[in-house]
Amino acid sequence: MHAVNVLRTGVGVESVQHLYEIQQTHRESVYASGSGAFITTRGTPTRANEILNGGSLYWIIKQQISVRQKIENIETLKDESGKKFCLITMHPDIILTVPAPHRHIQGWRYLPHEKAPKDFKIFNPDADVSPADIDPQLSKELREAGLL
Repeated sequence: MHAVNVLRTGVGVESVQHLYEIQQTHRESVYASGSGAFITTRGTPTRANEILNGGSLYWIIKQQISVRQKIENIETLKDESGKKFCLITMHPDIILTVPAPHRHIQGWRYLPHEKAPKDFKIFNPDADVSPADIDPQLSKELREAGLL
């Protein structure tokens, strides 16, 4: 059985470097538990066990699936007012994927293993320009030419 992945739009995220920087600022959060890579949602995924079987969160940045992060834990917690929410913690490594066009979505959606873009390499914030940071049309042409 393949793991189930989660797809989410990086609202306000301008690039892979920007996602990395946002997650760096989260490292001091009470929810970070050392990694600093987490998101919160209102509802806990009904398929949490399948996600925890090796699933990743795939980020849509600028209308492309650009990167993924392996999901490490899913918890249902309560905020200060007692309202439930879901905390999804991820491995801090950001893995660049072969860019795949995708419209923005609200919230999150499941992404079957067979529809997930292939990995490119682990993002190095000090050296890399992500394929997702390339103009989408140029990225498409490079993929078609076998260069991405």
